[in-house]
Amino acid sequence: MKKVLLFFATVAMVASVASCKKDNRTTPGGNNDPSEEPAAEKKTAKTAAENLTLHLGFDKADAVVETGKGLGTFTVKGDGEIIEKGFIGGAYNNKSANQTKEAYGVFDLAADNLFKKMDDVTFTAWVKLPEAASKGAIFSLNGSGIDWPAFTAYFDNSRVDEETGVKSQQVNGRLVFHDAAGNEQNLWLDTFDVAFARYDKWFQFGFTYDHSTGAWALYVDGAEVKTAEFAPKIAFKNLVSEKCNKFYIGAWSTFVEGASSETWQNFFAGSIDEIRMYNKALTKDEINALYKEELAFSME
Repeated sequence: MKKVLLFFATVAMVASVASCKKDNRTTPGGNNDPSEEPAAEKKTAKTAAENLTLHLGFDKADAVVETGKGLGTFTVKGDGEIIEKGFIGGAYNNKSANQTKEAYGVFDLAADNLFKKMDDVTFTAWVKLPEAASKGAIFSLNGSGIDWPAFTAYFDNSRVDEETGVKSQQVNGRLVFHDAAGNEQNLWLDTFDVAFARYDKWFQFGFTYDHSTGAWALYVDGAEVKTAEFAPKIAFKNLVSEKCNKFYIGAWSTFVEGASSETWQNFFAGSIDEIRMYNKALTKDEINALYKEELAFSME
């Protein structure tokens, strides 16, 4: 009998403590106002956090972003918009769902921009591309007076195998090196792959470049799908000129010297979220860990 009484006394005590904790999530004056509860801590990936240089999470209309130099702002143009429900929190979206109609976002970089301090690089992003518009740029780096983006990653058409009927999607990555004399060195990596034909649903795109080996790799959902090696081996910071000061999301542009404006190419017709840039070439294990970490955040 004493054990039963002790059990109920313990339950009552626990309930009382829990009630006190609930009633005391208040302002200092003791007002029990649920609206005053502290906001939930923002979920952010821990993988290679010490190497994270830029993160665009699109969680606010003014899209305050984290950079290695503090905070900056991201703005949208044309039919580009920030929506509340993306892959994790908010996302960038082309509300026209049209790859030829102007829609993009831009993050202005400082004169001594983030890209000029990096030898190696990793980019990752979650994308959702409509099947009806299978073209579109994920992101690009450019500036006035430059004929081609210093860096761009984009989708460009799809095709169906005549024998199997399986659809594949082409993804392209391009790095462009401009030397002091204005000469251009292109580092290409492009492929048609069924791994990229994932229309109308979110998947993670990744890219790594290691200047010491010239190794370049593409990833989808944490898995490596294509690799290449380039020579000469060029540090990423030397792939961009001093004029490269704008990081575009959802478009890439060709700038012609003396022209009054950009010539835009292939606006991204869908949604883009969780763009991350690291100042190292993440390993296969790190890319996979990042994918699993972000996937778990979205499912919760």
